[in-house]
Amino acid sequence: MRTNKEFVSRIINDLKANTKDGRISRRHVLHIGKQKAGFLIAQKWDEMTLGKEEDLITHIDCLEFESLDVKRCDIFEFRRCDSLMRSVKKIPELIFGKNGPAILQIITVDGQGDYDYITPREYNRLQSRKYVIRDSKYFYVKDGYLYLPNSTTELLDISIITLDKKKSEDCSTCEDKDKGSKCKSVWDYEFVCPERFYDIVARDTLQELASV
Repeated sequence: MRTNKEFVSRIINDLKANTKDGRISRRHVLHIGKQKAGFLIAQKWDEMTLGKEEDLITHIDCLEFESLDVKRCDIFEFRRCDSLMRSVKKIPELIFGKNGPAILQIITVDGQGDYDYITPREYNRLQSRKYVIRDSKYFYVKDGYLYLPNSTTELLDISIITLDKKKSEDCSTCEDKDKGSKCKSVWDYEFVCPERFYDIVARDTLQELASV
């Protein structure tokens, strides 16, 4: 995968070759590029045609959770839970489609018990089927936080698709995570985009910026 710096440099060089305006914001170029890449990835996520593109997947190990008072939870449907956990830190902004957030896997740190996405409305419908709620593990995402209804799990490993690789590393509480990542610039991180769409994203980014 190419870095954010490589992507932005390509776009700026092409812009300079076709415009006399030398005032080009690198951050704005990256912002537009991420928008274009995110749109395409979300589309393919809904179509379930991303395939096994491992480069797109971000793994967050040891995501920490804390217990919430269910009766004070701002998600009304979860107030009937026996217990409720929420991630201590906000997770990176996810690719989100009609099928929900691009969270590929959530498991305990010892590799047990996969979790399934559920909306509060769907959870509410399951209330009359208590055995389903108790025997199954669910998650929900709101305002950047990951919620686990009817759970007491304090640590989880998650696999997601996000355009923000830097924030992903800040979420982990594992003691052996790469300390050197804190010194990395945003430009050194991968530009998240399937290789087969890279040229398309670059072209669309260039066209939008050139038309301004």
